[in-house]
Amino acid sequence: MKLQNVKKILHGCRVAKTALICILGVPMFFVFSEVPANFIGSFLHVDPTYTGGLVAEEIVDPIGNASEKGGLVCYTVHQPVTGARWQKSSEYWQLVFNYNGAAAQKNTVVYIAADNMARGEQAWNFALKIDGGQGQVYDNKGSLICAAEVYQLNDGEQVKARIPLQDKRLQPLLASKKTWHYFDFGGAAGGASQASDTTPVEASMVAKKKDKGKDAEDEAFIERVKKMYDAAFNNNGASDSSDDGVDPMVAINAALEEYGKKIEQNPNDYISLANYGSWLAKKGGESSALKAMKLVKEAYVYLDKAAELCDGQEGEIEVLMNRASVSASVPEMVFKKSEVGANDFIKVANLSNNKILKAYCYAMACECYKKCKRESNAFIALQEAKKALE
Repeated sequence: MKLQNVKKILHGCRVAKTALICILGVPMFFVFSEVPANFIGSFLHVDPTYTGGLVAEEIVDPIGNASEKGGLVCYTVHQPVTGARWQKSSEYWQLVFNYNGAAAQKNTVVYIAADNMARGEQAWNFALKIDGGQGQVYDNKGSLICAAEVYQLNDGEQVKARIPLQDKRLQPLLASKKTWHYFDFGGAAGGASQASDTTPVEASMVAKKKDKGKDAEDEAFIERVKKMYDAAFNNNGASDSSDDGVDPMVAINAALEEYGKKIEQNPNDYISLANYGSWLAKKGGESSALKAMKLVKEAYVYLDKAAELCDGQEGEIEVLMNRASVSASVPEMVFKKSEVGANDFIKVANLSNNKILKAYCYAMACECYKKCKRESNAFIALQEAKKALE
């Protein structure tokens, strides 16, 4: 074995190389362990009446405060549901609020106007009030119509509200084509004045058809960003060990030995901890399925400790890129790390001023969110990736 070949792998542009190594080092076990779930998923179809109905409108930053802590990042309007089985209400309408962190507002009122409902002098037909995890629906005279189902998910970052449509005052929504939504945080759902001073958000009530062309366009954009990233950061002489005729396990063990010695000298060396964890995960890629699972679990002991130690310190980007890249590589169905990866990528994007790195991190966050079924977050991350290159 040529020593320079090993050194070629261990050195170079640290941050970029880490991401490349982790992504290229996805073990075949990891790849194939996703196949059964994808195969089964292609035959299973979950009726949308169980999940809130088809999405009619997805509005990013509807009131311009998404960057604030607790700001409303995305507002999703679903098509009204009829004939739902095994649900509290057979007819209901779902609205979803996604916040930047846990919602700061304890009291939210949304005043809603529909295109097929008479409202007299008022600007709205009815109001949805969410307070302390409870929901109520009022008419525009202030009278209670019904209670609404409210679910708080992801530690308060997402709030789902389901409005039952059994009451005749709400049933016209089933045939509505368009609605307008006025947001009032801290409101009391008591009168028209609360909605008169705000600009409404317009939303369709008809489910959008899946745009396969748009999906292909988004996938092509993400691939283009990855290539831009590789060209900008990975064209520095670093290469995969297999290209140089070096046994991958020899190179991996050499890296683990080097970083292991540094950790022995300084157990709080978060750079070495992160790199050691990444190389452990890569070693899993060259191992049996059972050993791979054990090695990846051990890798996160080092990666998580490094991420905790590096907060606000020099080298934080390198550490987070290590953990993010591993999290993006391992199968979600086994390790449940996609959301960790997405959060790390987004934090790196916020720490960096390099537009290519920012775009790459947001694009990778998009892919991670899709793996853990956080579609709204994936949508937002993709928009941020596109904005980064503007």
